[in-house]
Amino acid sequence: MIELKFHHFLRWDEINELVEKAKNGMVVVKLPNSIYNSPKMTYKIEFMRKNHIIVEVENDKRGRSKKIDEDIKKEILELYREGYSINKIASMLNLPKSTIFTNVKDEINKIKIEMKKEELTSLMYEYKEYLIKNDLYHPYIETQFMELKVYVNNNDLETAYKKLKEIIKYTKNQRK
Repeated sequence: MIELKFHHFLRWDEINELVEKAKNGMVVVKLPNSIYNSPKMTYKIEFMRKNHIIVEVENDKRGRSKKIDEDIKKEILELYREGYSINKIASMLNLPKSTIFTNVKDEINKIKIEMKKEELTSLMYEYKEYLIKNDLYHPYIETQFMELKVYVNNNDLETAYKKLKEIIKYTKNQRK
C-alpha cells in the first residue's frame, strides 16, 4: 500500500503516475479538505476512484501551534497595559499579531473594560471635585453620582457615559 499526501491541486501527469502505481498495488491519496471539496478536483477525484485509487480527506492540522507560553502572555498583557498597540507588541516580540490576538483576546477585552472604567471613574471624580469647589454640588447631584457609580461598578459603561453627560448638562443649565 502506498499512501501519499498532497497539498496542492493535482495535475493530470501526477494523476496518470498514480494510476500506473495503482496497477501494481493499492494507492491511497490524502488531500486537504479545501482541495478535496473544490469543484476543480471533482472530475479528477472521480477519475482516480474509477482507476482504483482511494482518495481521502486529510484531517491533520497544518502549520505550527498557535499557543504561546504563560510568560510571553504575561509580557504581552503588561505591554498592552502600558499602552502599546498589538502591532507594536507583535514587532517588539517578533510574533504574528494574529497569534498574539488569538491567545490573549479575552484578557485584552478585560483590560479595555478596566481602562475605560478607570478613565470614567477619574472623569467622574474630577467633575465631582469641580462641582464641590464651585458650590454646585447638592443632594440631587449626589444621587446622580451614586447612580453613575452603580453603572460603572456593573460595567455598564455606555449608560455610565450617558449619565455623566446628563449630569454635566444638568449642572450647565443650573448655572444659567
